[in-house]
Amino acid sequence: MIHAKVHFPIFSLLIAVLLLLSSCNNQKELSKKTDPYNTTLDRALVYYDKQQYDSAYFFFNKAKSLCSKDEKDQMVFPLIYMAEIEQMECDFSSSEATVTEALGLVSDTRYLPSLYNLLGIAYQEQYNFSNALKYYHQCLKVTSDESAKNIIYNNIGHCYLESGAYSSAIAVLNPLLAKQSLQKDKKIYAKVLDNLGFAYLKLNSNKAFNYLNKSRILRDSLQDSFDLIASDMHLSEYYLNANTELANVFAHKAYTAAAKVKSPDDKIEALKFLIATSKDSPSKEFALQQIQLSDSIAKVRQIAKNQFAKIKYDSKKAIQDSQRYKAEKQFYLILCIGVCILFSLVYFIIRWRNQRKLRAETYNTEVRIAKKLHDELANDVFNAMTYAETQNLQNESVKEVLVDHLEHIYIRTRNISKENSEIDTNDQYESVLKDLLSNYSNAQVNVIVNRINTIDWNKIKKESKIVVYRVLQELMVNMKKHSQCSLVVIRFESLKNKVEISYTDNGIGCGELIKLKKGLQNAENRILAINGSITFESESNKGFKVKMIIPK
Repeated sequence: MIHAKVHFPIFSLLIAVLLLLSSCNNQKELSKKTDPYNTTLDRALVYYDKQQYDSAYFFFNKAKSLCSKDEKDQMVFPLIYMAEIEQMECDFSSSEATVTEALGLVSDTRYLPSLYNLLGIAYQEQYNFSNALKYYHQCLKVTSDESAKNIIYNNIGHCYLESGAYSSAIAVLNPLLAKQSLQKDKKIYAKVLDNLGFAYLKLNSNKAFNYLNKSRILRDSLQDSFDLIASDMHLSEYYLNANTELANVFAHKAYTAAAKVKSPDDKIEALKFLIATSKDSPSKEFALQQIQLSDSIAKVRQIAKNQFAKIKYDSKKAIQDSQRYKAEKQFYLILCIGVCILFSLVYFIIRWRNQRKLRAETYNTEVRIAKKLHDELANDVFNAMTYAETQNLQNESVKEVLVDHLEHIYIRTRNISKENSEIDTNDQYESVLKDLLSNYSNAQVNVIVNRINTIDWNKIKKESKIVVYRVLQELMVNMKKHSQCSLVVIRFESLKNKVEISYTDNGIGCGELIKLKKGLQNAENRILAINGSITFESESNKGFKVKMIIPK
């Protein structure tokens, strides 16, 4: 019957959660997540104490959403409050779902009594009495406190009452009266007396009045207006057939108390007895009030259910949006890291290839110098030594020939040294480059250099200037050895971010371009190493052309 089943006192839960959170407080600093959690929870509890349950529900749900997946027990505490608020609004199916969610998270056994009790009440209100009894008994197994056990036994007795098992209710409730722990708790003691008296009333036992009256006297002494409603209602039912006037008096008292504590359900219940015990005119008025009140309650509760459902939905959607945003953020972060790794890999591969080309070029240069020394100087030195050993050096004409040989060897040695010496890439670079090209101009070959002065060589990288010098040097050496030309034209052109250099001669050319490119492999490697480009064009008896693009 009304008010006969009991939730655990909420202050015991507060003690439990404070014990749970105390371990966190022992640390030097709380995590960033704990502070907003506690702040939100405190705000929810303030609204709860003010009986502003919609706002309390919102902030309990928000506190829960602030917990990480590992903070399961911190999630359970607001869920217990949410389940209780849902029961206050008679949304027992939602309360069942909320408690079930909490049971899937809980690891602290101190929460279990409250959760099992709430689940038992939810099932009982949905007329699933077997499941209700199951969870009330589960609650007994995990409860060691005698006062808490008295509450559960009372709830079990009430469950039997609502299911019509009045004898079973008496069998559970009657032994409780002898417990000193129950007698000390006057409020629960009065509930047990009232439930026991109501069970006897349903069995038409003479014992009913004694328990019902004793309960009312005790509640009146405690000034418990809320629980007095149940006592007055039960006494009204007790007198319903025997003394209609007295039944009407208790019904009026129940209605007045229900209005005082703002309990619409109790007002409806009291109106039923007022209708049954009143004459025709008041009875009709009470009936109209009952209909209007019932409609109003149904509307308010439906709005509350919708509101709680929306709060949960919005919270779930917010979490899903947050998780999706987090997943997208992680994806883009991984993508960014992957791109950086890819670019780094490409950079190191290119660098490694350039270093390999540089080593190869260095080796080829050394080989070329060694070959040139051997081919061009070794024989001349050997011949000079032989000549000095076999001739009379006292003879002036012999001495003069030897000196000429040595001078020729010196000039060739100087030229080889000059070809491979360090290049001046500073302000004198243009003059150095002109000097290189002019050295290959003689009576047989005319070398023409166009527009070299249009290039601002100070804006060209040092590496690029060295490459230009060496490549032109190789082209001129190749021309001198193989071209048999009489005219060479070298043209410079300054473009936006690059320099274009074209080489043209009127020599015999080469029909095999692959062979030609192989002979100038060093020149091509040098150009590619600085991200430039070089193209060759040659046909037999039609001269030789080269076009180079050098980045500034």
